[in-house]
Parts: sequence; C-alpha cells; structure tokens
Amino acid sequence: MDHEIADFFFNNYFLLFYALAFIFSMVSYSKYFHTVLKHLPILIGYTLITEVLGFLIKDYDTIQIVYIDGYSYYNNLIFNIFDIVFFLYFFHVYRNTISSSKFKNWIKYGAILFILCSIINPFFQDFLLYPQLMASTIGSIVLIFSILLYFLDKKAIANVPNRQNLLFWISWGLMFFYTFYPFILLLGYFDDELYKQFHVRKVQHILIAVMYSCFILGFTLMRRIRHLEDL
Repeated sequence: MDHEIADFFFNNYFLLFYALAFIFSMVSYSKYFHTVLKHLPILIGYTLITEVLGFLIKDYDTIQIVYIDGYSYYNNLIFNIFDIVFFLYFFHVYRNTISSSKFKNWIKYGAILFILCSIINPFFQDFLLYPQLMASTIGSIVLIFSILLYFLDKKAIANVPNRQNLLFWISWGLMFFYTFYPFILLLGYFDDELYKQFHVRKVQHILIAVMYSCFILGFTLMRRIRHLEDL
C-alpha cells in the first residue's frame, strides 16, 4: 500500500505545486484580500480538488460521475466545468485590472465568444464524456490575448509590472501553460498513440509545475497591494 502511495505521488508530483500555491496564497492573503484577486485561493483549492477527484474517478470503480456502461471511469465532465470557471475568473480579473476602456471591451467580447463556444461545443462533443476542444482552445486564446493587453496597458500608463507584482507572475505562469494547452488537448483527442509516444502527459505535468511555480513566486515576492494600479 505504501509503495502504491509513493508511486502515485512520484508520478503526480505536480499536485504538490497546487498544494504549495494554495498554502502560499493563504499565508499572503492579507496583502491582496481587498482586490479582484481575493477569490484566488478558492480557485487554487478548487483546482487541487478537481485534479484529485479526477484521479479517483479514473482509478477507482466505486467513484464515478458518469453512469453509462463502459464510461464509468470518464472524468472529463469535472474538467469541462473547471475550464469554464477558470477562464471566466481570469477574464474577470484582467477586465477589472486594465485601465483602458478599449482593452476592457475587447476582453468582454472575448469572454462572450468563449461563452458562446461553451454553449455550442456540446452539440459536437458530449459534455459528459469528452473534452470541449473548441471552447478550451478559444478560452486559451482569449486568456493569452487578455494577458498581452494587460502588459500593454501597464506599459502605457508607465507602470510596468515588476517582480513584486503578484499578477505579473500569475500572468507569466498562465501564458506559459495556456500557450501549449490547446495543442495538448488536440493531440490527446485525435492521436492517442502519438500522445503516449512523446510522453505528452509528462510534458503537461512539467508545464503545470512551471505555471504554479510562477504563482508561488508571486505570492512570495509580492508587496502589499494598496491600489488597483499596483496590480
């Protein structure tokens, strides 16, 4: 039993980065609890719970959310819901952090496009059983676009993000992961053999570790946020 537990954590070491990010987010919470990032610890905790639940559904027959013969180990439903929450949260963060009205509107239109794709996608891929490729791809593109607008906005008002800015580190972590996320999903869906041959799941775990390392750095190096302009 101990050997199985050790193997689990060795093969899924990235879960440690979720846990550490959550701990650091709570330790430094007093520095940003009054800002648009105040719900970030909840999101990180939700992410960790989603990942753990995904493993339990996949590996244990007694735990399931899809009651269809032959599909009891499918866990895409919880990740499809997670993606919607995750993307909409960060669209909200960037739209409320950026000062440019034009950029705010662009993010709003991107969010609306993502919502429409999320509504349309289940007509092509069962929401219960399969990842929502169109919605996740559009969500990733809009998120990266929002991050770029954030950097442009901060540069325009001569307040270039620095290493003491929490959202600066979060933005780089998100950009690093979501630049590759759509390709990982598409490859896993359309060519499972190639996905396994190139150990793409391990690559995804590395990307997650890097992203949440950026989060942890942000919580560690950040100064207290006193004004919206400090984000």
